[in-house]
Amino acid sequence: MDIFIWVLQISLALFFMAPALMKIKTPKREMIEKQQLAPGESVLPIRALGVIEVLGSIGIILPLWLGILPVLTPLAATGFCLVMVGATIVHYKKGDYKVLPLLVVVFIAAAFVAWSRFQSLPA
Repeated sequence: MDIFIWVLQISLALFFMAPALMKIKTPKREMIEKQQLAPGESVLPIRALGVIEVLGSIGIILPLWLGILPVLTPLAATGFCLVMVGATIVHYKKGDYKVLPLLVVVFIAAAFVAWSRFQSLPA
């Protein structure tokens, strides 16, 4: 079971890392062209979310693997659950319904990792 949870953790880290880097690196004008940002809106919230997702991708792996503050691993997974709730709301409001099942699956995977890793922490 531990191997399965590690596979989920690595999958979640990879799932979040690619879009996180795009949120950080994509120029503002390109975000506007792709309708990811309205003209005149600040790009700062998108960049901040990208940084949070990078930190979460690191946090879901390294703390437990290195044995340094392993409680950060289930906390990172919990953070991913919150990100998925927000993403679900945003995509629902945009009418982008086809991505919703994927977001639910990712939420469930992150919740399972959080629950499993909280259970395995020493008392």
